[in-house]
Amino acid sequence: MTKSLISIGFEIPGHSDKSLTLSSDQSLLDYDIIVFRPDISELYGYGAEQHQGKLCLSDDASFNLREKAEHWRQDLINAFDGGKTIFIFLPELQEVFVASGVPEASGDGRSRVTTRHVELFQNYRMVPISFEEIGSGRGREIKPLRELDCLTAYWAGFKNVSRYQVHFSSKMVLPLLGTKSGNKTVGGIVRGKVHSGKGAIILLPDLDFDEDAFKLVKGDETFWNKKGVQFGNKLVSELVEIDSVLNSDKQRTPTPDWATSSDFRLQKESVIENQITGLSVRVESLQARKHGLLNDLEKEASLKRLLYESGPALENAILDALGILGLEARREKDAESELDTVFTWNGHRFLSEAKGEDTEAIDVDKISQLERDLSQDFESDEVTAYAKGILFGNAFRLRELSERNGFFTEKCVSTAKRIRAALVRTPDLFFVARYAKESGDAEFSKKCVEAILAAEGTVVEFPSVPARNGKVVVKAEPQSSADAGN
Repeated sequence: MTKSLISIGFEIPGHSDKSLTLSSDQSLLDYDIIVFRPDISELYGYGAEQHQGKLCLSDDASFNLREKAEHWRQDLINAFDGGKTIFIFLPELQEVFVASGVPEASGDGRSRVTTRHVELFQNYRMVPISFEEIGSGRGREIKPLRELDCLTAYWAGFKNVSRYQVHFSSKMVLPLLGTKSGNKTVGGIVRGKVHSGKGAIILLPDLDFDEDAFKLVKGDETFWNKKGVQFGNKLVSELVEIDSVLNSDKQRTPTPDWATSSDFRLQKESVIENQITGLSVRVESLQARKHGLLNDLEKEASLKRLLYESGPALENAILDALGILGLEARREKDAESELDTVFTWNGHRFLSEAKGEDTEAIDVDKISQLERDLSQDFESDEVTAYAKGILFGNAFRLRELSERNGFFTEKCVSTAKRIRAALVRTPDLFFVARYAKESGDAEFSKKCVEAILAAEGTVVEFPSVPARNGKVVVKAEPQSSADAGN
């Protein structure tokens, strides 16, 4: 039977189709051999600051890192319990500060301040092994600490491209490879000592090879060259051979049906089976609860898409925000109409368009579309007056808010003035909608809608949002004719 192999966080030359990034949600249970490298740098996200000389991740990036780390750790445990062979290449020790998820509030009213607590997170929390000690250290002088058995052929072929970047001690790991002096472990094997698993976990020093020497560039595309494919094939072959040796060592005769009879049953078997059943029920319940909470979290955080999204995701967030402010919004786009969104409030009728731009201001094309929408809407028999036009813009959406200005170009602003449309910066809408949602302040919501009504060819100036948790609300810089784009 051909063994299936997958690598995570590490692309084997010539086997790119068998690799996943650490940001993937894919399960490992479909594979027989797993190659894992816990380099968490790809999960840092944007906006990381410094704290005590180390990166300090935002709340969102902290949650993402914790979630992915737990996903892979649990998946590796499940794979080990299922008898899989897991190879873990050991990269450098990475430490970042992450939000603890437990803020501390002090003071009352406007003086209330929330303190954000952080804690240190290491990339080796991704692997299902408890380390008594793990430390940074680099070197190429590595020696076997005992007979390598199944690793003998691998080590002969790859010791010259192996480099240790960490050393460790763990009661779970049988040391196999160490530093030149022999007092530090840099590689080893785990069998039957973690979670009563049936598989094997092999810890190996990181591979250190010239990746560029294994690649061939043709135009805009990059391929693995012949030398790279040969290296990757040799590596995969050795890993598959190690798996074969390990599995040949643990072949056992399946328990015959007659041997499961109560005549041969040991006294504590039923007790242990009942405990396992009870734990399985709890795990399923907790997994269901976790899934529900993740859905709740996604819904609760949907307003934040006003800060950075475009397309349908931005439009949906706008609809949510308008609903919070008390407007009845609905999509009007169908086979016979090109209208985007129409909504009403206290007898007033509004029609809107929305646009997000990655690295530039909102141009005239979207406000021109809005103008056509307004004319088409007015042509309907049941419409007796022009609707109020609104253009929602999320310009420079990938930048920090403090770095954004000039949300709308001069031509866009000029057209808005001519058709007396309101211009709304979606980050501004986020702050007022969030406050209205959390406070339930109906009067504040009313003032927000009145501000949209009052804007005729200008950017909407929403009422000021009260300080939140003792912090001033961050907004994009006001737009003037001087800083409008061209």
